[in-house]
Amino acid sequence: MIRILFYAVLVLAGLLAGPTLVANKGYVLVAIGEYTVETSVVGAVIVLLVAFGVLQLLEYLVVKLVNLTGFTLGSPQRWRRNRSRKHTLQGALALAQEDWTAAEQAMAKGAQAGEYPVINYLAAARAAHHRGDPEASESYLAAAEKQPGATKAVQITRLRYQIDDGELAQARQGLEALEPKLRQQPQVLKLALELYRRQADWDALARLVPALTKHKVLPEEALAALPEEIEVACLNQAPDRDALEQRWQGLSRRLKRSEVVIIAYAQGLARFGDMALGRKQVLDRLDKVAPQPVLLATLPALADGAAESVSHILERKYPESDLLELKDCYAALAEVDRAWRKAKEWRLKAVEQAPTVSRYRALAHVQEQLGEREGALNSYRKLLSMS
Repeated sequence: MIRILFYAVLVLAGLLAGPTLVANKGYVLVAIGEYTVETSVVGAVIVLLVAFGVLQLLEYLVVKLVNLTGFTLGSPQRWRRNRSRKHTLQGALALAQEDWTAAEQAMAKGAQAGEYPVINYLAAARAAHHRGDPEASESYLAAAEKQPGATKAVQITRLRYQIDDGELAQARQGLEALEPKLRQQPQVLKLALELYRRQADWDALARLVPALTKHKVLPEEALAALPEEIEVACLNQAPDRDALEQRWQGLSRRLKRSEVVIIAYAQGLARFGDMALGRKQVLDRLDKVAPQPVLLATLPALADGAAESVSHILERKYPESDLLELKDCYAALAEVDRAWRKAKEWRLKAVEQAPTVSRYRALAHVQEQLGEREGALNSYRKLLSMS
């Protein structure tokens, strides 16, 4: 509609201006050196319009020619790029399907003329890693490392693969070679946590805890349990009694009240020949009203050679308790003393209160010791039915 209106305005303007131009033709005189050209205004306008049209046509032809030449010269590169995109897409689909061989081949081909070869090299390295070829994976990582801005990503990826492959010494060297700022990133801290655990370097892991807490690398519950995990491992690895005592004395009050830490310390004392003190540590920390199940489960292993039967101590402390775990403990303590009939009584009470596979298995073992084949078979049948 606007175009039609524009053309109508042009026609009206021509109708109005036409008679005036015909009545007053005027003239244009152009002198260049010895040459002189004289024409009417209308003729000069027509010549200018024709000249402008010729220039536009020449410009169009020149641009077309240049574009055609560039298109022709750039065709091989464009074909290689399209082929690279095709290989990259195939590699991505193969990665999603976990077809590692096909993914590695496609990604390696796609890196030759790809727009972002570092992505292809990293993907090919991942496929080679899952395929179990560390040499090929390292070659792809080396190629990716040559790309601009890819050094940090390659270092972290290499560290992850070394840990997965069990190359812990190389991984430790690579971790320590990282920049301090890079070592504080959450993904690197998580790798360091896994590496220190697999190396059983608990002192290094203890030094890592503040950074893990600051960057919230783990959930709050896992972070809270990490100091206990470290101290339990250190107590279990103590080479002698002096080292065990030194580690225990250096613990905070909170850790000394931890049940798992107490158990590790008590087991360490028993390991170095002081079972009485280990047993005392556990008994002293039992709650006066409801004994902790995890502590009760530890007592049978510490009951050997006790001056006073552990069962008598527990019966005196909890005369009217109906706690299920306490019955399990009484049964296990009776088994340690080879009091099989008493152990059977407690096992039956525990099974009646809460039948489980493990309790039926324990009851069947006691019945076998008593020579009650029918009862043991019946317990095994119930065990199988529950399984």
